[in-house]
Amino acid sequence: MPADRHPRRIVFESKLEQRVLHLLLARPDIHDIWDQPPAISYESTGGRQRQHVFDYLITLTSGQRIAIAVKPAALAARPRFRSEFVLIRAATSLAFAHRVDLVTDRSFTSSAARNAARLHEFRRSPDPEADSGVQSIINTLSGETTIAEIVSLSGLKGRGFRAVFRAIYAGYARALDHGDIEPTTRVVREVAQ
Repeated sequence: MPADRHPRRIVFESKLEQRVLHLLLARPDIHDIWDQPPAISYESTGGRQRQHVFDYLITLTSGQRIAIAVKPAALAARPRFRSEFVLIRAATSLAFAHRVDLVTDRSFTSSAARNAARLHEFRRSPDPEADSGVQSIINTLSGETTIAEIVSLSGLKGRGFRAVFRAIYAGYARALDHGDIEPTTRVVREVAQ
């Protein structure tokens, strides 16, 4: 993330929060992620003062801040939770966040979560040499190919696969197939917008 100048630890309290964190870390438009930011105060449906701690407060590269609550879909569907969340959203000041989002296990696909987790793992061991070699191959593409073809051309085996994976998320290539990113996944060179 651009806001990070050094490694840091981000806390999550559930597997669902971890999946959401990996999905957030995979997004190129995120500048910073603050886990468990300070609580906001709101008045509950019963009229009592309560505190709510969002799971994440993200800052986009545009400067927009989004407070994110992560909940299982079954809990988020309950009428009591929905009415309470409306109050939480209304009590969240613009000084804290420009927007409040609720993310559930139905907000993303399993394959998107698996791909984001793999990307996180692959980014933990940077390999500039493999990334550069794979990007050079991608830059020569004029049509679609598979990740396996690029890896074969690179001669880098597993390092090449990880580099293509990173290149997809860095915007150098685009996966044409939905689902888990695998050697058989078809890709094309991403044209700069």
